[in-house]
Amino acid sequence: MAGRKRKTTRRGLYVRRVLARNVRRLRLARKMNQEVLADAAYLSQSQVSLIESAQINIRIDVLQRLASALGARLADLLADS
Repeated sequence: MAGRKRKTTRRGLYVRRVLARNVRRLRLARKMNQEVLADAAYLSQSQVSLIESAQINIRIDVLQRLASALGARLADLLADS
């Protein structure tokens, strides 16, 4: 089973889309580009791009670093508004 990809559920995709929308909204509200956010969150610009396009799952520690870099709470990143 090692190396086997798990199928993304509709709910998982929905959560990724909510996260993507919130990260982008907060980043733009703070007048940050993807590179500045990436540096502040110890990520690459391409990782930020993939997060904002809901193409990858992220670990909780990355979620926390994003929230911190954006001056937001975890709940702000996951809120469906």
